[in-house]
Amino acid sequence: MNIIIAGGTGFIGKHLCQELSEREHKVTVLTRNASKARNVLPTQIHLSEWDCLNWGSLESTLSGSDAVINLAGEPIAEGRWTPSRKEQLRSSRIDTTRMIVNAMSNLPLTVRPRVLINASGIGYYGLDETKTVDELSKAGNGFLAALCVEWEAEALRATDYGLRTVCLRTGMVLGQDGGALPKMLLPFRLFLGGPIGDGQQPISWIHVKDHVQLIQAILEHDSYRGPINAVSPHPVTMKEFCIQLGKVLGRPSWLPVPRFALKLGLGELSTLMTHGQRVDPLMAQKLGFTFQYPKLPSALSEILEK
Repeated sequence: MNIIIAGGTGFIGKHLCQELSEREHKVTVLTRNASKARNVLPTQIHLSEWDCLNWGSLESTLSGSDAVINLAGEPIAEGRWTPSRKEQLRSSRIDTTRMIVNAMSNLPLTVRPRVLINASGIGYYGLDETKTVDELSKAGNGFLAALCVEWEAEALRATDYGLRTVCLRTGMVLGQDGGALPKMLLPFRLFLGGPIGDGQQPISWIHVKDHVQLIQAILEHDSYRGPINAVSPHPVTMKEFCIQLGKVLGRPSWLPVPRFALKLGLGELSTLMTHGQRVDPLMAQKLGFTFQYPKLPSALSEILEK
């Protein structure tokens, strides 16, 4: 397949590019800095410099491709959610998705991509920890829920132009070289690890390899469409997560981080860590996807015992 990826230099994007290139797909990454992208991506990955003001170049790149995967967006947890930061988070997702869908809509049917896989997040469901949610559940409340609703609405416009569209609602992605896990390792290695607050908040997670394989399944099977939860079928509480992480590292999990301290330091962003969602991958399992790492102990062991 001829596959275009936006956001290909991020944590998930790099793993995805490696997997797709090994499967001998032609992969082109949209990038604003080709020299920087070349330093982090496999040599067989094609690069297309994307000037967001130059619509013609984007249309030309997308023309004749089979699939577009949009993972672009500023990292959610890299700074306090000030009004300006919230606008960055929003524009980097909404505006980019709008540009991509608009560019595809301008292409003749004969050269228009067949599928759009667009990133989203389990933040869509809000922070209600009292129930298990799945793709049939309604959107929740709060900043992240509103962001995901607007983000998915932009992506789903692609269905008006005949594209099969998937919104990938991703939970905490576990890997050695990105995401939340590396940031959690230092305190454990210093014997200072422990849960946040009372540790009862649920964590819906997925191994990065399963995330990549899920995208591969979406590319290959037309039955995948609409919202798809990219999470393991076995969520855990924060306390359980920290206990398992401590076991793999041979360290105790004993020093809770007070919620008030996080709120003082991070403001509204702290809700990502002090609250959670219990999310079920209903559609992926219904469509026959098999998780290689469905349970946390085996996932952490694979990542950390190398």
